Amino acid sequence: MLDFKVTVFNSTQNRLGESPLWHPLLNTLFWVDIDKKTLFSKKVDNASKKTLNTISTDIKNIESQTLPIINQVTMPDTVTAIAWLNADYLVLGTNTGIYRYHIISNTRELIIAIENDQPNTRSNDGRADPWGGFWLSTMHVNAEKGQGKIYRYYKQLIECVVTELTIPNGLCFDKPRLRAYYCDSLTSCIYMLSLDAQTGAPNSAAHEFYRFDNTDIDPDGCVVDSEGNLWLAVWGMGCVICLSPEANIIETLDIAAIKPTCTAFGGENAQLLFVTSAYDSVDNLTCDVQGTVLQISGIKSGQFEPPVVL
Repeated sequence: MLDFKVTVFNSTQNRLGESPLWHPLLNTLFWVDIDKKTLFSKKVDNASKKTLNTISTDIKNIESQTLPIINQVTMPDTVTAIAWLNADYLVLGTNTGIYRYHIISNTRELIIAIENDQPNTRSNDGRADPWGGFWLSTMHVNAEKGQGKIYRYYKQLIECVVTELTIPNGLCFDKPRLRAYYCDSLTSCIYMLSLDAQTGAPNSAAHEFYRFDNTDIDPDGCVVDSEGNLWLAVWGMGCVICLSPEANIIETLDIAAIKPTCTAFGGENAQLLFVTSAYDSVDNLTCDVQGTVLQISGIKSGQFEPPVVL
């Protein structure tokens, strides 16, 4: 049995905290508050530079970065997903498209528009894949059934790879097993796509990976560790569930945040699991924790997110 410990990483109470991303070249966690159109970051000073060198040798500009220890930036539109490009840039998924974002100057340029002519849809979950692609889901602003989609941007081309979803979430990847996972929170189900070994593109129709018996369970954001286990935030249930590649529940970690939204590995050697959450005023005893970013220590098999390749 692993010894897990849950603590508050950042006490800001987000209305809808989402898309935690550990930037391994900057020792910094980024996340967003979707409802407040705000990008947050918090730098951790004690992360290992030796570990960073195993991620990328292009770190010549890191010492010149002047990002504050804790920072927040209001965005012009709704940012729902984040990936990293290099030491200077992030990739942002928004309700108007995918952008390259300069971290220090807070400037951005459009990479490609997605559903920007559809005012009733917005982006939702997103993540970089190990081949350098960026996946971004969309949904109806009122979560109308069947209006959600998943797109993949790769080598300057955008492709819609999944349709007829409602609340698409949980995008994550297992390169050794050539798998992509995603959830539809409406169906209480996790789905799996088989991927091409050379390009990372889906090469078969999705099939059911895991279905919760309790249809009130809303699977949300998810990340895959180095052993292929899925670490899933379960909205409304106040827990993170770890599932094996064979779809067996390994761990259920109870946390004080009632509405956890997404997970991300980070810290020195990716030994922490960060969990964003949404505000909930139901439980007065833990009201101060709702909407905060939590960290879970004791992770043995975390791994850093790969960069997007443009």
